[in-house]
Amino acid sequence: MKFENSIIEIINQRTSRRAYKDLEIESSKLEKITKILKKEFTGPFGGKSRFEIINCGFDDPSEKRRLGTYGFVRGARYFIIGILNQEEKNIVDFGYNFEKIILKMTELGLGTVWLGSTFRYSQFEDCTKLKKDEYIAATSPVGYSSDKPKTYEKIISWSIGSRKRKPWSELFFIGDFSTPLTEDIAGKYATALEMVRIGPSAANKEPWRIVKEKNSDTYHFYLCLSRKQSTDELPPMKQMDMGIALSHFELTVKEQKIGGKWMKKNPNIDSTEKNHYYIASWVGK
Repeated sequence: MKFENSIIEIINQRTSRRAYKDLEIESSKLEKITKILKKEFTGPFGGKSRFEIINCGFDDPSEKRRLGTYGFVRGARYFIIGILNQEEKNIVDFGYNFEKIILKMTELGLGTVWLGSTFRYSQFEDCTKLKKDEYIAATSPVGYSSDKPKTYEKIISWSIGSRKRKPWSELFFIGDFSTPLTEDIAGKYATALEMVRIGPSAANKEPWRIVKEKNSDTYHFYLCLSRKQSTDELPPMKQMDMGIALSHFELTVKEQKIGGKWMKKNPNIDSTEKNHYYIASWVGK
């Protein structure tokens, strides 16, 4: 996906918005969004996902705003729906793709917020052209957000600590999970790591942990959970969060013209007691 502006500026600019003006998105912008969403989306590990935009601005007042979000979103006319095949296991790839779309909406001057569970599934399903073997993995309102956050937005943001972020010493390491990575040692990758640090995540838990190899520009991404899980049953929303981390990291290094690629290269760092689960590695050139 091509961005016209600096991705670093876009990531810094983007915030979760839950209150929207009762305005239509201009037809020219809607056409641009529709064109973007019609593309085939494949993540770095082959996971496929697709996306649709739906308009819930019904003319009939009794039908208007019937899509339920349990009060988490108000006033939105449009939603982007993220869809996966029932057999698709690469949920990290889905998060990677959806976050790129979210950032593109930010560049277009539109508000968004990730919704993984706070929506009435059956109502969204009725408005979406799902195939028999598909399901809605996540959704986001998209539109013109209120000029100033509403009181309930502030309450939600406060309750999940949306303005707070963990320090580098709790997220990024070198060699293993006992030695924190500093910005000086990270060098040219410091900005990419910072863009991961400030990224959105479910309940703002920041489940990503990253270990740099001591003698190379290889970065291993781990999912940190509060309790032990089977590696085959990692929570979907947490996997999406890891996709967000991969997306922010890759977009930033590409903008900075830093070479590299994603690989599955598990370094087998002892992480059992910490409930850290290996996801992927960035191997720099």
